[in-house]
Amino acid sequence: MADANDSPTPPPAPAPGGSKLVPALLALNLLVVAALLAVFLLRGGAAGGPAAAAAGDPHGKAGAGAPPGPTIKLADFIVHLRDTDADRYARVTFDVEVATEDDRTRLAPLVPRVRDAFIAYLSDRTVEELRGGDAIARTKAALSERLGALAAGVEIRALYITDLVIQ
Repeated sequence: MADANDSPTPPPAPAPGGSKLVPALLALNLLVVAALLAVFLLRGGAAGGPAAAAAGDPHGKAGAGAPPGPTIKLADFIVHLRDTDADRYARVTFDVEVATEDDRTRLAPLVPRVRDAFIAYLSDRTVEELRGGDAIARTKAALSERLGALAAGVEIRALYITDLVIQ
């Protein structure tokens, strides 16, 4: 007689969840793509970096491969900002990069005029006009324009904000 217990039983089904290899590979792929994107963005993208791209800045003409030129450090600017609600001050320090030592020598006697123009511009700004990366880029572009007009015979490569404190 055939017993019901003697019939062959099917093998047990595999446990749900299966292999964790596919999710692990997806996570690894996501991390690699995120790392590459972060490196690309932090290095400033493909052409010229963030400094040269800001507001069509003409001071990117030295090129990435060119060595830095001589610089003139302008003394700290401490200006009273335009604000009707409170007394707000900004302390800003600039470095001006020129092409040659001769340009540096020609720019030195013009520093008082440059300081006067920078103070006039900065004292007419509000805190909001100086806060954030875009605002700083606009400020640098405007001051670079004034600097170029005041020092017409000097090849100015870049204007750097080396210190900025607003209180």
